[in-house]
Amino acid sequence: MEKIQIDSKFADKNGEIMIVELGGHVDQSNSFQLQKMFDDIIDSRVFKVIVDFSSLHYMSSAGWGIFVGEVKRFRENGGDIRLAAMNPEINDVYQMLEFYHILDDFPTVEEAAASFESDSDVLDIVDENEGALPIANMDSHIDPESSEIDIKDSAQEDIDEKSQQKETAEVIEMIPSTSPQSGTGKYTDEFNPSPIKTDVKLAELPLAEKVKRVVSENPLVSSWQIKKILKHEHFGHTKIGIFKLLKLLKELDLNSREKRYRYYRSC
Repeated sequence: MEKIQIDSKFADKNGEIMIVELGGHVDQSNSFQLQKMFDDIIDSRVFKVIVDFSSLHYMSSAGWGIFVGEVKRFRENGGDIRLAAMNPEINDVYQMLEFYHILDDFPTVEEAAASFESDSDVLDIVDENEGALPIANMDSHIDPESSEIDIKDSAQEDIDEKSQQKETAEVIEMIPSTSPQSGTGKYTDEFNPSPIKTDVKLAELPLAEKVKRVVSENPLVSSWQIKKILKHEHFGHTKIGIFKLLKLLKELDLNSREKRYRYYRSC
């Protein structure tokens, strides 16, 4: 198991914005170190965090799951977790998993620091030996078995609803539209709350068929919106974790909006 390289320093004179520099790679075997890191930051009462990815070479879904699960704690305390300087490979995964709905990213640490609306005077960056906070001591013994993060449905249900809906209007118990938007002749990525008229009992369909049914009616929806629609009573309140859904969409060759639109056109 390789340790994650973690360093920290402050971006402001008042010590309200912390920069965490990650290095190496994050996978299932060491992702618990990220959990400890965020626990230590919360314990230090710092809630505005910038994670510098410039020295990080790889992040698995286990690592992303920690970020998704932890951001709510920081926002509940008036802060946030913001990402900076992702390399192209990591950014590709970030885009594919559509985590831009949840976590904001910036090209540089300086831009991420400036994005925080704070009374603090943001510096060019505080000297790494001045005001650094000792977090996540990787030399201490942590049992990976007891600290391993479970990235399943329960973790995803805690995601802040507001942060999930940056791209489109909030979806609340909406049902897929079965007709073009009135007066335009075009389909929309919004949802029509009219009851679905069908002889098929949607709640009894296999999961893959439910997903295809959603896509066939709403080709422009995101994976998060598909997850939301599946929880509607018409689909039997189907619950599925975002990682499982993304895997299923890939198996169905529906893992992009372009592919989903092509499928819709073929129906």
